[in-house]
Amino acid sequence: MTGPLRERDDAHALLAAEIERARAGTGRLVLLRGAGGTGRTSALETAARHAEDRGLRVLRVRCSPEDTSVPFSMVLHLLGPVPEFADMTPGGDDRGSAARLWRLLRSYADQGPVVVAVDDVHLADDSSRRWLAEAARHADRLPLLLVATERSQYDIDPRPPGLTQALPPSLVRTHTLAPLSDAAAAELVRDAFPDAPAPWTREVVLAGAGSPLLLHALLDDLGGTPHPDGLAPVPVTCAALYPGSYPAAVSWWLNGAGPATADVARSLAALEQAGPAGPEPAQDRPAGPPPPPGALRHALAHPWTPPSEPVHRHPHDTPAVRTRRPGDIAPGCRDVWGPDPAEGRPDGWGADPDDGRPDAWGAGPADGAGDPRTSPSWAYGAAFPAAAGVGSGPEHAEQGPYPHPTEPGDGAGAPHAWSPTPAAHARYGDRPRSAPGAAAYGRTDPPAHAPHRTTLWRTPSPPRAPGPAGDPVDVLAEAAGADPVRVEGWLAAMTRLGLLRPDAGGRPRYAHPLLRDAVLTGWPRPRREAVHRAAAEAMLRRGDRVEAVARHLLRTPAVGLSWALRVLRDAVTVAVHDARPADAVGYLRRALDEPLPDGLRQRLLTELGSLEYASADTPAAIARLAEAQHLPAEPRNQVRTAVALGTALAGRGEIRTAMEVLRRTEGRLSGHPGLARTVQTATALLSDEDLATRQEVYRWLCETGRHSPELVGTAGQALLVRYAATAALISAEEAMARVRGLLAQPTDPLAEPFLLGTAAAVAQWADELDEAERLVERGLAGQHPALLHPMQHALLNTRADIAAARGRHTRLLALAADPGPGPHPTNRDAHALTALVHTGRTDEALRYADRFDLREAPENWELNRYLYARGVLRAATGDPAGALHDFLECGRRQAAREVISPVVTPWRTAVAECRLALGGGPEALALATEELRLARVWNTPRTVGRALRVLGTATGGRRGLELAEEAVRTLRDAPADTDTELIPALLAQGRQLLDAGERGRARARLREAAELAERQGALRWFTLADQALREGGARSPVASRTGAGALTGSERRIAELAADGRTNTEIAELLHLARRTVETHLTSTYRKLRIRRRTELPGALERGGRRERAREPDPDSRC
Repeated sequence: MTGPLRERDDAHALLAAEIERARAGTGRLVLLRGAGGTGRTSALETAARHAEDRGLRVLRVRCSPEDTSVPFSMVLHLLGPVPEFADMTPGGDDRGSAARLWRLLRSYADQGPVVVAVDDVHLADDSSRRWLAEAARHADRLPLLLVATERSQYDIDPRPPGLTQALPPSLVRTHTLAPLSDAAAAELVRDAFPDAPAPWTREVVLAGAGSPLLLHALLDDLGGTPHPDGLAPVPVTCAALYPGSYPAAVSWWLNGAGPATADVARSLAALEQAGPAGPEPAQDRPAGPPPPPGALRHALAHPWTPPSEPVHRHPHDTPAVRTRRPGDIAPGCRDVWGPDPAEGRPDGWGADPDDGRPDAWGAGPADGAGDPRTSPSWAYGAAFPAAAGVGSGPEHAEQGPYPHPTEPGDGAGAPHAWSPTPAAHARYGDRPRSAPGAAAYGRTDPPAHAPHRTTLWRTPSPPRAPGPAGDPVDVLAEAAGADPVRVEGWLAAMTRLGLLRPDAGGRPRYAHPLLRDAVLTGWPRPRREAVHRAAAEAMLRRGDRVEAVARHLLRTPAVGLSWALRVLRDAVTVAVHDARPADAVGYLRRALDEPLPDGLRQRLLTELGSLEYASADTPAAIARLAEAQHLPAEPRNQVRTAVALGTALAGRGEIRTAMEVLRRTEGRLSGHPGLARTVQTATALLSDEDLATRQEVYRWLCETGRHSPELVGTAGQALLVRYAATAALISAEEAMARVRGLLAQPTDPLAEPFLLGTAAAVAQWADELDEAERLVERGLAGQHPALLHPMQHALLNTRADIAAARGRHTRLLALAADPGPGPHPTNRDAHALTALVHTGRTDEALRYADRFDLREAPENWELNRYLYARGVLRAATGDPAGALHDFLECGRRQAAREVISPVVTPWRTAVAECRLALGGGPEALALATEELRLARVWNTPRTVGRALRVLGTATGGRRGLELAEEAVRTLRDAPADTDTELIPALLAQGRQLLDAGERGRARARLREAAELAERQGALRWFTLADQALREGGARSPVASRTGAGALTGSERRIAELAADGRTNTEIAELLHLARRTVETHLTSTYRKLRIRRRTELPGALERGGRRERAREPDPDSRC
C-alpha cells in the first residue's frame, strides 16, 4: 500500500512510547491487530523506521503461508543466519532449539535495545508463535520490544487462537486499527485530486470501502491514465480501470480471507446483481408517481388516455373470467389461451360491486383484495387442486402452483366456485422441498390496502408496506454452502468495516458497484450460475416473491424442471400487470430457454413478441411473432398470433404484409368459420392504415354483408355500421339500434373485442357517451395485457374521443406531457393539440405542433385528425389561410376514404369559418349548407347545432339570427354533454345580436358562454367572450368565479398567510378572526383555485398572479 496514513496517530503514539520504554530497559509485546488492508504493515514499517532513527537495532520478518510447515521458520528468518541451525532438519521442534534461539536474541539485547518487528504473525508456524509468546513473558526485564501485526477479521472458517490468548494482559499492549472514516478517506481523495467535485469524491470514498489498501489502489488506477475531459466518472466495472491495482487489491483481500469467506463474499456479490435496485420488493412500485397506466405500447403505440368518468365495475369482470375457477388462472392474468366456456355465461357483463359476491380475483368487497399484480390470500391453496399421479408424464404437463392461463387446470371434477378454504395440493417431485412454515410457492403478498374496484389492470396499486429487509442469511448461506451463523456474523463484521453498507431497505450491500464487480472478477461463470440456482431454490422454499426468485433464474442456464418455468411465467404476469413490459420480456426470453413443447413455445413466443412491441422493439417483436406463426398450434392460438403479427406489421407501416399474413391464416381456417370471420374483421380494421387497402377490403365487406351478413359475423356487421355512419348513409338512431342488436347476439370471444370497440366508437359519435364509456371499459377489461391486439389502440382512442366530447381538457393535456412513441402524429396528439388551444396555451401548442414533419407521415386516418387539429391551432393564432389549407387537406383525405359525415372531423364548417375570415362569403354559405344537410342525416344535437351555428354566421341578417337561436336551442336541450359546441354557439349568437343592436340579449348570451368556458377551463373561449362583452360596451365584462382573480380580499389575505406556512390558529390570532372563519375562507379559496391541498396554495396563487398581470385590464372597464 502506498500513500500517507490517516487516523493512525494513536498507533504511532503507542509505538513511540513503547520504543522509549524499551530504550529505558523495559520491553513489552505490542500487537497491532486489524482487518486485511487496514494498514497494519504500514504502521509496523513506520514504527521500525522510528526505532532505527532512535538508535535501536531492528530485526524484521514477514511471515508467509509457505513457511507454516517449517518449524522455527519465522525465528530463523528473523535472527538471520544461525550457524548452529544450518543443518537443523524440519520437524526438529524441541525446547532445546527454542532455548538456543532465545539465548541468541538475548545476546542481541545485551548489546543494546532491540525491536523485533513481525508482520502477519497469524501466518507464522506454530513453533515460532510459541517461541514469540514465550519471549514476551521475559521481555519486560530486557530492552526488547516485540511488535507484531495480526490479522483480526471475522471469517467464515474460524481462525486459530490469537498470539496473545495465553499471555497475561500486563505483558501485552494490543491496538486495533479501525477502518478509515469517510472524512479521512475524502481527505485522501482530495489530496490526490484537488479539483474533484464532491459527488465524485463520494463515489471514490464508497468504492474505497473504508480500507486504506483499496482506496490507495483505486486512486492509483484513477490517476494512472489521464482523462481527456479531466475527471472521468467513477467506473462501475473493473474493466475500465488501468493498470488494475484495485481489482488486484480486492483479490489479495479475498485470498487472505480464505476460500470459504471468499465464496460467501462472491456469492453475496452475485446475489446482489440479481437483487432489486431499491428498498421495496421487486414487484412493488417505487416511490414517486407511478408510470402511466398506458406504458405498455399496445397496438399502434399509443399510450393510455385517462378515463372520462369512473365506471363501477371490476376491470376483469368478463365472461371468460367469471366462468373459470380461481385455480385455473394465474393471479392477475385473464385466461385467453384456454378453451372458451360453452355454458355458464352470465347474461350481464357488469358485476354489482355491492352484492358481496367474490369477484374475478376471488375476493369480495370486504376482503380488501383486488390488486391484479398479487394473488389473494387463498391463492396458494385454492389455486392448487390436488393432482393425481404427480411426477408422471412429461415435465411441461405437470400442474403446480400458479397454473398459467395457457395450461388446463387439473382436478376436473372440482366445483366451479370460489372457496376461501385452501385446498390440499401435492408437492412436486422435482421441486425443492419446502421449508417448515414457508409458503408453498413464491408468494406475491397481498397489498397493504385494496384499490378501488374500478381500478384498471393498467393502474398499479400504491406500494405495499416493505417486508423483511435484506437478503435472508439462509439464502446466502445455502447458495455459498456455508454455516448460516457464521454468514450472519460475517455480514455484521463487514458492515462494521465498511465493505458492506445497508441500503434504504436494510439489506447489506457492497459499498459500491465497482467493489462488487472486483469481488466477482475472475469467478468462473458456472460457479455464479450455480449460486443463482441454489438461491432460487432456497427462495422458492421460503415462499419469496416470484419476481425475486425469477431474477436469479435469469442468470442460470435452463433448469429443465417445471418449477422454474412456472416461476418465470408468473413473474411475467406480475411484471405485465405492473406496467413493466421490459421486465416481462426478460422473463419470457429466459422461459424460452427451458425445454418446451411446440404448443407452449408458440404461445410464449406470441406473448414475447407482443411485449417486445410494447417495449418499442418492433423488429424483434415481428421476428418473434413470425416464428410463433410457423409453429404448430391450435386454431384459436393461430388466430391470436396472426392478429398480433398483423398489428405489429401495420404499426410499422407494412400494411400489405399484414394483410397477407391475415389472409394466409384465414385460408388455413376453412374448418373453423367463426375464427375465419374474426380474421376477416381484423383485416378490415387494420386496413384503415392504408387508403388503397381499405377501399379493397371494405368493397368486399360491403358486398358480402349485403348478400350474406352471416358470413361477416357480428363484429364485421358492426364495422359495416361504422362505415355507413361515416359515409352519411344512416342516422345515429339507426346506427345505435343496429349496434345494440349486435351486442345482444352471441359472439365468439375472439371476435368480441372488435365488436365492443366498434360499438363504442359508434356510441361516442351518437353522443351516447355514458354507453360508449361502458363499452370502452368493458372492452379494455377483456384485453389480455400480454397479447398485442389492434382494439387496444382503438379503445384508448375512443376513450380520448369521449374525454374531448365532454370537454375534459385537463385529461387530454396529460397526453401532451408524454411525447409519444414515434415521429408521426396520432389521434392522441390531435386531442392534445386541440386541448392546448382551448386552454389558451397557444405558444405551447405551436411548439407541440412543430415536433412533427407531415411529409413522412403515413396515409392513415390519424393524420386526418391531426390536420384538423392543426387547422384549429392556426385559426386560433391568426393564420386563417394556413388553417384553410389544413382543413381542405383533411377534407380531401377524408373524402378519399369515403368519410363524408361531419361526425368525425367537421372540416366543412371549419373551412366555412376560414372563408368568412378571408372574405369568401358565398363559398362559406355553400359549405355550411352542405354540412347542415349531412348533419341532419346523422341527426345528433352536436353535429346539427354546430352546422346551424356556422350557417347562421354565414347567412347573417334576421335569418342568421334565427339559425343561431336554433343552434343554441338544439345544443342546450341536448341530452348529452354538448358544452364544447354550446359555448361557440353562444359566442356566435352573442356577436350576431351585438351586430343587430340587441345588446341586452347579446350580453346575456356572452356571459353564459363565459361561465361555461370558465367551468370547463376553456380560457380561449373565456377570453373571446370577455372581448365581445367589452366590444358591446359592458362596464363589467366577466367576473371570474374561479382562479386567483375570483378571491375576495379576505380570502386572498388568508390564503397568502396559509401559503407562507402559518396554521389556521396563527392566522386567526393574527387577523383577529374566529378559527372557524379562517376555515370557511380557506374552503372557499380551495374551490375557487381548484386545489385540494394546502401545499398547492403557493403555486396556485403564483399562477393566478401571472395570469392577472398578463391580462392587465383597463381600469376604466370596471364598474
